[in-house]
Amino acid sequence: MKTQVQGAIIKRWNRGIEIVRAGRGYSKAELEEVGLRDVRAARNHGIPVDALRNTNYPENVEQLRAVAKTIIDFRKPKTEKRDSKKRTEVKRKTPTSKNKKSTREKK
Repeated sequence: MKTQVQGAIIKRWNRGIEIVRAGRGYSKAELEEVGLRDVRAARNHGIPVDALRNTNYPENVEQLRAVAKTIIDFRKPKTEKRDSKKRTEVKRKTPTSKNKKSTREKK
């Protein structure tokens, strides 16, 4: 399920003036701060990710928090554990000596 996400912003300085522009996507550091550690899952949900960027802007983190809540809530909790007692055990048949022919020849 794709979600609508606003694009990330990037800040840079040029001659003492801070310039804010639209970025390609969110950085891995911003995704990890929100709780999304899997980049592939974030991309599958429609969040653009810029793997080359390392910066962490609080504006981008605030935009991601609302979206991350919906993604994390959709995950299924893994509460069921497999018990070894519940598994059916397969009994191996042991070969009987009556049906088994001897490999040695009698002299």
